[in-house]
Amino acid sequence: GRIIGGIVAQDGQFPWQVAIYFDTPDGTYFCGGALIDLNATVFTLHLGANSLVTDDPNRVTIGASYSVPHPDYNPNSLANDIGLIRIDTVIELNEYIQIIPLPTSALGSGQAVTLSGWGATGDGVVNDLTYVDLSTISNADCQAIYGEVIEDSMVCVVGKSNEGPCSGDNGGPLVITDGVNNAVHVGVVSWTSASGCETDHPSGFTRTASYISWIQSVIS
Repeated sequence: GRIIGGIVAQDGQFPWQVAIYFDTPDGTYFCGGALIDLNATVFTLHLGANSLVTDDPNRVTIGASYSVPHPDYNPNSLANDIGLIRIDTVIELNEYIQIIPLPTSALGSGQAVTLSGWGATGDGVVNDLTYVDLSTISNADCQAIYGEVIEDSMVCVVGKSNEGPCSGDNGGPLVITDGVNNAVHVGVVSWTSASGCETDHPSGFTRTASYISWIQSVIS
């Protein structure tokens, strides 16, 4: 997994970022996530860390009780590609571990957004949290490329020079940010172009605003 064109984040720059590890019969898998509530995010969590190496002093590792995928998730179309995990462990917030608010309004086109996640800035894998600034496009423009598979509950983004997510960054948060204290969670990494991560094709995200009622019903 890698964020194409990513910049290494500073300590505490994305304090809601979560690294998620989960075990299956086929092996251990990794994806990204965000802390949206003291009782909800996703699988085994490594909170507060900018690095995936074990000696990061800001790391907090906790377990999760159970996952809640969206009941209408479609693995073929990737509609409703969103899920939550309930946390039973008490989380202490600090400058490196913070909850990110959910949106209160719809996300428009031409909006400056930021994606963060672990991976690489090129072809190799790295341990540092990286980020990239992107821009949303209209669903109509995205449908012109991908067709009717683009639903209202999805949002597409592009970079200035092919920046964006790649495989392994699924679940990572897309945010509107004006400093740490003014960030809002607006999307979740869902898919990238079948033509490859470093094309100029848009990447697809699940719109957080489309699932506020469902999220609140799970975490309440």
